[in-house]
Amino acid sequence: MRSLSETEIRNSFINCSQGEAQRLHLPTGLSHIEWESQAFLGWIDPKSPQRGYVVAETDDGPKGIVLHRTPQHGRPTAQMCQFCMTLHGGSGVSMYSAQRPATKKERYSSLGTYLCSDLGCSEYAVNRKRPLGIRQMEETMTIEDRKDRTANNVERLINRLKERSMP
Repeated sequence: MRSLSETEIRNSFINCSQGEAQRLHLPTGLSHIEWESQAFLGWIDPKSPQRGYVVAETDDGPKGIVLHRTPQHGRPTAQMCQFCMTLHGGSGVSMYSAQRPATKKERYSSLGTYLCSDLGCSEYAVNRKRPLGIRQMEETMTIEDRKDRTANNVERLINRLKERSMP
């Protein structure tokens, strides 16, 4: 992923208003991110931990989405992140939903998926982070291929969000 400025990040969001994008809290240490190793930029809002943000490079330039974490009920079980394909035990994976951008003809609808609770998928994809207490599946892919797979999964979700919102 290429380096993005604060303005590029704020202008990338497709499922919130421009005002909301200007008010959202960016990740701390934005200037210290190792952009080349990132499959996408993902972070949890420090002021509202049930909100997360994802910004990815797509064929149409950087695109961002606002995510809402669904509170977990019942006993947490092992689950797999749908971005990085990392298996987590307990509360390491959460259900996130993203509102689709609205058109004049339809109301908002949303799309949900299971993701790493901390949105640290880029770190898991390149083995900088490992979930504790759970054995991962053996993969023959290179780290670069895993990073590409993660980036492609993020772009696929962004494209699915945009599908129904096209006029």
